Amino acid sequence: MSKLAEQLAQKVDPERLQKHILAMVKIPSPPCEEREVSEYYADLLREIGMEVEMDPTYPTSPNVIGRYKGGADGPTLQFDGHTDTIAAPGPEVRCEGDWIYGRGTVDMKTGLVMMAEAMRIIIESGIKLKGNLLLTAHGRHESGTNETLEALLKKGIYGEAVINTEGLNDELPIVGIGLAIWEMTFSREGESIHENSIEPGTPHPLYAGMKAMALLKLRSEELAKVDLPMLGPESIFVGKFQCGDYFNRLPVKCVISGSRRFGPEGTLEKMKAEIDAIAQQVAKDFGLQAEVTVSGLDSFKLSEEEKIVKVIRKAHQQARGRDMKLRGWRSVGNVSNFMKNAKIPGVYCGVSLATAHADNERVSLQQAVEITQVYIHAIIEYLGVAE
Repeated sequence: MSKLAEQLAQKVDPERLQKHILAMVKIPSPPCEEREVSEYYADLLREIGMEVEMDPTYPTSPNVIGRYKGGADGPTLQFDGHTDTIAAPGPEVRCEGDWIYGRGTVDMKTGLVMMAEAMRIIIESGIKLKGNLLLTAHGRHESGTNETLEALLKKGIYGEAVINTEGLNDELPIVGIGLAIWEMTFSREGESIHENSIEPGTPHPLYAGMKAMALLKLRSEELAKVDLPMLGPESIFVGKFQCGDYFNRLPVKCVISGSRRFGPEGTLEKMKAEIDAIAQQVAKDFGLQAEVTVSGLDSFKLSEEEKIVKVIRKAHQQARGRDMKLRGWRSVGNVSNFMKNAKIPGVYCGVSLATAHADNERVSLQQAVEITQVYIHAIIEYLGVAE
């Protein structure tokens, strides 16, 4: 089968990859505005011969679902990626040598095009797989909400294992940090008033915020003392502190928000309890009300012996002539959604994320060709070919 996979891998077409990457990158798709690029991608999957449907749960961010049926009783291998980009200007869409420039090249429209190219070659080859292929593309990832993917998972649209086409080129994360995006608000009754009209004993939300900052810093210092295997220390980061609107007015509230990164033993629920405990302690001390919200993604952890891990490493070795280095990952992505909510193993495998979210975002076409070849090897290895 490795010889067959090698023959198919040589059919990856750089010009075709480049064409579709450029076309998709030229379509703006910030979170909640992905319909046009989703429709383009759905048409691409139909063109290559997949059964395609659009999930309209979120009309401005429709999910694209592509299926290719092989052996009815065999497993289903899923490829997944997101259609949206960050809502920020990117470089002029263009090609220069091996590089394709534009917002979304790396993160992650190239991943979507690569998995479509791999499917095209498998389908056009006419081989009969022992299992099935499922491609999914969803929006609202960069907003941090991922409700579109969650809608797919709730409907049972997932395989036995998933390859998320975002990655680190030749490194394979088998443990990933969790990310809790938190916000705490301290508020008092009444309205904003002049400093000379403040009644004695009226609580000041700013001072509560300062106390909360001190406690958050203390907890952050505690976390920094312990390194988790492959991940380093857990952390608390504060990125926003807002209080007041005028130099001599007593504010009504103080808002602080940031991130809490945590390892496999943690959960979003535990992180919310931790942040809420700090907020409620401060609120009680200052006679204020406290409200805490937390969203984000859980951490994940895979065994080196998991089938999809062994398959993607073997596929990488066959296609690129070198092993994938196992590592931890302090960024977060959608493998966590699959592992927590669908209970299936997942791996990241894509082009380098070195320029993701960067002003000069770009992707190497040669890397895109090579990773597409990895996908072809992985499909043959994971599903097998019928006699």
